[in-house]
Amino acid sequence: MDQDPLSSILSLIEARAVYAGGFSAGGNWAIRFPPPDKIKFFAIARGACLLAVDGLGDPLQLDCGDVVLLSAPAPFTIASADGISPVDAYELYTEGKRMASLGQGDDFLSMGGHIDLGTASSRLLIDNLPPVIHLRRDDAGVDQLQWLIRELVQETMAAAPGADAACSGLAHLMFLQILRGYLSRERGVDVGWLRAACDPKLAPALSLMHGDPTRNWHLPELARAAAMSRTAFATYFKAVAGIAPLSYLAEWRMRLAERKLQDGGQSVAMVAQSVGYASEAAFSTAFKRIMGRSPRQRANTGRQVSPDQLLSVTL
Repeated sequence: MDQDPLSSILSLIEARAVYAGGFSAGGNWAIRFPPPDKIKFFAIARGACLLAVDGLGDPLQLDCGDVVLLSAPAPFTIASADGISPVDAYELYTEGKRMASLGQGDDFLSMGGHIDLGTASSRLLIDNLPPVIHLRRDDAGVDQLQWLIRELVQETMAAAPGADAACSGLAHLMFLQILRGYLSRERGVDVGWLRAACDPKLAPALSLMHGDPTRNWHLPELARAAAMSRTAFATYFKAVAGIAPLSYLAEWRMRLAERKLQDGGQSVAMVAQSVGYASEAAFSTAFKRIMGRSPRQRANTGRQVSPDQLLSVTL
């Protein structure tokens, strides 16, 4: 069955958006955040601010309705203006506290969360994102983000029964819309897996590979699905994804296998068969070549805690 490539990638890496909360502010204010150990995202629900990420040049002007995703592991400051001494974020948030306030008044409001990732193949997302994604309110294709921001504010403030579940769902939709908004840009999207997953020309071929990764797909049938010649398809695929089509398929199989080995409960032979290998030896050779270690070594590590799973300060 054909499968949406982006959805299958996010499912593989167990990407889950978690609503964390936010803060309101007024007057002159600034908050200093430590380097995030998770991908963070937040929306400006009211007012405007400056975002300065250490090492990334001049501050960004963020206006009401703008949304930002941060993957850079660098300290950052959110402020009403330049030159204001910041408050440490740790001083604002206590354990279990979702909303904070500072300054005088509440003419500014920001809400957001972070992305929890599994240990297997999480770099597929992290390594394919720029340090900062900034979607402006008036950017093309971000209308749904404005609705999500309004609903998130309403659910948070109303605190009605089921609000936590509603906010979690809205946060996940916001994360997906940020990815879509970023990946729909004609320029500025780096070559790689995420760019390929949202490329309309490659979608038919990628859907085949993701939908049935155990099948030994051949270049002619993948090119035919994309309505291209073999040469044009192979050239275009590598230009977008950064690797050749059949190399992509081989790596996708190994990433699926890595997830199965991590989860446990299956022998190496069973995992090999589940990703299209009749021979355990051939699978082990391919796995080590692509993933850098043997299947048994990966299976023995089990599900370990990674930096992506550490708690970070709420934003």
